[in-house]
Amino acid sequence: MDKFNANKSVNTTRLEKLFLESGTLKTFRKNEYMVRQNGKTNHIGFVTSGIFRLTRIDMSGNEWIAGYSFENDFVCDYPSLINRTDATVSIQATTDCEVYLLPLSELNQFWETDMETQRLGRRIAETMFAEIYQRLLGFYCNTPEQRYRALMKRCPNLQELLSLKEIALFLGVTPETLSRIRKKQQKK
Repeated sequence: MDKFNANKSVNTTRLEKLFLESGTLKTFRKNEYMVRQNGKTNHIGFVTSGIFRLTRIDMSGNEWIAGYSFENDFVCDYPSLINRTDATVSIQATTDCEVYLLPLSELNQFWETDMETQRLGRRIAETMFAEIYQRLLGFYCNTPEQRYRALMKRCPNLQELLSLKEIALFLGVTPETLSRIRKKQQKK
């Protein structure tokens, strides 16, 4: 799958190389947590195989899927990491995963290497902001069907990787609603 969380126009090869050369390889088994909500997060990861799910449990005890990280993608609760606060989400392996972990201190050293790495960091942050902003607008302005179509356009093989329930939770709808949307799409 193409990078789920990054704009393909940003070349992250140099950053990926840092993880592969300086990171620590860790295997997470299916359902194992990289970090739990309200726990401490100390690393950012580069996923070389598998899928991670980012979830948040609300005050009523409902679990919400906030995002995913797939192969060749980065994974972390970045705001909590850089602010050194408790994790706002749980990061859980949905399949067996391999990930190269890098502590924040080494990532920060990389950003300070030269102007090119600083520009890369800024570009990644801008791209992530734009992605999150578009998702926020989608929740406010688009119907569930429009959100589903946009997601499938961006990630056509997502249905092969995730269950109907997972996709529904990510879109903020019930599995029954998503099932109706999918049936409607198939008729078209």
